[in-house]
Amino acid sequence: MQEINETTLRKPLLRDHLRLLTAAAIWGSSFLLNAVALGDFTPVAIASYRVLLAAVIICLVCRSMKLPVKLDRRSVLLLGAIGLLNSAVPFTLIGWGQLRIDSATTAILLASSPFFTLLFSHFMTQDDRFSWPKLTGLILGFLGVVVLLGQGLLQGGGGLSGMLAVVAAGCCYSISSLLIRRLKGMPTLLLVAGTLVAGCVVMVPILLLSSPPWEQRWHLETAGALAVLAIGPTAIAYVLRAQIVQINGAVYMSNVGYLIPLFAVFWGWLFLSQQPSLAMWVALLLILAGIAIGQRRTDRPLASPVTQ
Repeated sequence: MQEINETTLRKPLLRDHLRLLTAAAIWGSSFLLNAVALGDFTPVAIASYRVLLAAVIICLVCRSMKLPVKLDRRSVLLLGAIGLLNSAVPFTLIGWGQLRIDSATTAILLASSPFFTLLFSHFMTQDDRFSWPKLTGLILGFLGVVVLLGQGLLQGGGGLSGMLAVVAAGCCYSISSLLIRRLKGMPTLLLVAGTLVAGCVVMVPILLLSSPPWEQRWHLETAGALAVLAIGPTAIAYVLRAQIVQINGAVYMSNVGYLIPLFAVFWGWLFLSQQPSLAMWVALLLILAGIAIGQRRTDRPLASPVTQ
């Protein structure tokens, strides 16, 4: 497994684009798997088992590779924060949201996370600065989110609250991506293992109190969906994500927002017969247009970089 030691971002190569596409394809399936797992498991249980199983897998891989663990106080604090914002909190919010909205809507709303990344990166980094194209893209993407939130408000029945929960999850992912960049030099597998273990520290006690495993009833279909959710969209995809962020930056990683909704809509249509509404297509087009404009290169930032 590649260790990331670059101190500056690298221009994406073909293998970087393939890595991004693979991550998007895997993540696109997570909403379908979530919808199936919710048949037996609560959102907290899904988040907990997902983080726990993925942590066990990655830690065993790290042990088999005999990777040295060297952590200081700063690294521990960052891993803890990333663990909360990258898994424990968003997994729970997405599961709770999907009790109220379908998988395709969830994916499209999560596509708004690149806009939070564009916004936060202006204040948290020196090489992912805000610019006029990014501002224009941010406005377009925000309009797309508004379209979906308006649909949820008109429909009622908890749809709006579910959508807001998913948008909040997108914010968590954006901040965690920027925090990952502060751990340059740490091997990718150790970074992922540390964040997953941090998530377990929070989620396992909550699981034991709210949904004790010995009281959990499940079927083979839902347990299988949960296992695949932990192995694919969590363990494997999070290793890919950490590599992409450390090598190419959080804003490049946010390009995954182009692809995840398309995969999610396709999987939902193929396996759950979920038909996208007109509002969903309009929102998706606005969000993708915003991402496209926001990712345009420019040499004229809106403000000079601040010293960190």
